[in-house]
Amino acid sequence: MSETDTAPGIAARCQADGGLTEATLGELRDELGYRKLGRWVLAEIADTLRATGLGFFPADRLDAALNTEPRQWQTVWIYSRDSTPRARVIDAVLHPDDCDVRKELEVIGTRSPAGLSHRQKLDLIREIVNA
Repeated sequence: MSETDTAPGIAARCQADGGLTEATLGELRDELGYRKLGRWVLAEIADTLRATGLGFFPADRLDAALNTEPRQWQTVWIYSRDSTPRARVIDAVLHPDDCDVRKELEVIGTRSPAGLSHRQKLDLIREIVNA
């Protein structure tokens, strides 16, 4: 099964849950069409999530070198990497080398528009209007 065949299910679920959802490794395995969890299945789950614009944590659950005995009941949080405040905070914590952590956390924590891009300001306005 290809990534495009499997990605819409978890992506739709994540979107329906507001951009953050929790799934078991068993659910993710089933979505990919496998019967057992193993080293390559964990890697394919991680690759599929990333290819779909989704992030996940804790990262070690989908790392075969660290999760040497994956269990179907183990859970992973899945989030949409869509530049929302939640996604930016999670990305800043999980991938600190890829952003200005202080700036991301200060902007989100204080809601100060000074450090926001034009798009982020519009997103903030939409968030306030739709609240």
